[in-house]
Amino acid sequence: MALTIEETAALVRQMQAGNTDAFDEIFAAYEQKAVRTAALICGEVPLAEDIAQETFVTCLLQIEKLQNPYCFSSWFFKILIRCAWKQTKKKQKLMPAEEILAEGAQGLPPVFDSYPSEQRAMYEKLYAAIDSLGQKQRTTLILYYFNDFSIKEIAQITSSLEATVKSRLFAAKSRLRKALAEEHTLRKGELVYEKR
Repeated sequence: MALTIEETAALVRQMQAGNTDAFDEIFAAYEQKAVRTAALICGEVPLAEDIAQETFVTCLLQIEKLQNPYCFSSWFFKILIRCAWKQTKKKQKLMPAEEILAEGAQGLPPVFDSYPSEQRAMYEKLYAAIDSLGQKQRTTLILYYFNDFSIKEIAQITSSLEATVKSRLFAAKSRLRKALAEEHTLRKGELVYEKR
């Protein structure tokens, strides 16, 4: 269930007034996207579900601090990204490096299951290439391509300058092109789809 900005803002105002049904609607609208985004950042679905749950709890507890209900989406994803970075950092400290490298993008949600098997294989390679990016480049790419945030919104979510976001996005796309070209799975013009 996708909500418009106006519908989301109205639900946020209701949440701030103490309406728990409004929270249920926000949860239903954002849950799948939150888990998918977290999974793409951390590379593991169970951890992504924990991150999404922690984000929703934080959101519920701090909703009164949100001054502009129209900014809910970027505010929510800022909380999610911070939580994902924190949890990923904790996990890396606890897990030997070989296991981190071996895990890769396993267990990611089947976002592309509706595609024929040859396209699914192509997207699995794309996931692996995304997983090989540094955390900040990966996050920027995910927010831009998978969640349709603008450069300005990503700058707000990640507390970065717009120029930094553009630089990360450019570097991430360059690394993806190179990684996918080395796999010889895609023709040069099809490596990364540009958003219009």
